[in-house]
Amino acid sequence: MMKFFPVTLPVCAFLFVSGVLPVSAQEQPEAGRPKPQRVVNRIAASVNGRPITTAEVRASLYPILRELQVLYPKQGPKFFSELANAKKMILNDLIERELVLGEFEEKGYMMRDDHIETAINYHILTRFNGNRDAFLKGLQAAGQNLTDFRESIRKQEIVNAMRSSRFDRNIPPTPDEINAEYQKIKSDFRDLTQDSIVYDKIFIPFIPYDPSKTPDDQFLLAEEVAKKLKNKEISFADAAKEYSSDSMAEKGGRWDRIKRGELAAEFASVVFSAPVGEIVGPLVDRPDPQTLQHGGFTIVRVVDKSLAPAPPLSKVKEEVDASVRRKRSEERYRQWVERLRNKAIIRTFV
Repeated sequence: MMKFFPVTLPVCAFLFVSGVLPVSAQEQPEAGRPKPQRVVNRIAASVNGRPITTAEVRASLYPILRELQVLYPKQGPKFFSELANAKKMILNDLIERELVLGEFEEKGYMMRDDHIETAINYHILTRFNGNRDAFLKGLQAAGQNLTDFRESIRKQEIVNAMRSSRFDRNIPPTPDEINAEYQKIKSDFRDLTQDSIVYDKIFIPFIPYDPSKTPDDQFLLAEEVAKKLKNKEISFADAAKEYSSDSMAEKGGRWDRIKRGELAAEFASVVFSAPVGEIVGPLVDRPDPQTLQHGGFTIVRVVDKSLAPAPPLSKVKEEVDASVRRKRSEERYRQWVERLRNKAIIRTFV
């Protein structure tokens, strides 16, 4: 008889894509549209002959890449260092996943489809602000389709299930342990789409109205404006009226309260992480991927944030219980994975 494992949603989520060009690369090809790039899917690594594809690595790396491109407009050494570290971590996680999958399949276990759909919905909520269209565009940009992604999530949920089943000693967490863990992780269960924010914004376009200016000139201007704001040499309202090209410039750059789900996921991640009153930027404001229009550099000051409340413990007690058990078993699980790794034939190609 097949054994079905329950799914345990991750209590933490990862925090645009290669479509955002460097500042000096805004020249457009003939006909005013970028030529589509072919995404080649290769083998990134293999574990006992089981392949891990570059598409799987790209799909996991996508949200991180988008946020790094917002934070580091010139994509200098820090950008590439953080990107390389993220890629290394993701590949290591995928290798570990394949090690555990081999054990799962050897036992003849199965994973229920409804658990996989629940995990996909959680991924869309936490990494794409609940925006399914943005999620699907991300898959396309990473060279993956929904079927491939569903399989990737199935594999990850198998790892979660194997982890909790193999190393859980069946000693229920105490009420004190449950309450303490809930306090630590309750924010991970919030409905992020209900977060809202008020912010001031200055937008300086990549392609200026003055034909004598270049995107590099625009970036230097954005840096200069941000420096003046941080040094309090000019008020935000005056700077917005003088330098900003967006629709709220004449109102001093003030954007009324807007929900997180209405913002691009990578931009939302940055501004919701910023302290109230801090000058953030210049950030990259991505262009339209087809025309490369409307992209530029953004300087932001958060005025107010309202975060959606965490659900009560009664609604997430099962997930909190699983988190306590998982942390209890961490050392035994790591030892088991290391034994699997030592016995395996692992090859990496990227």
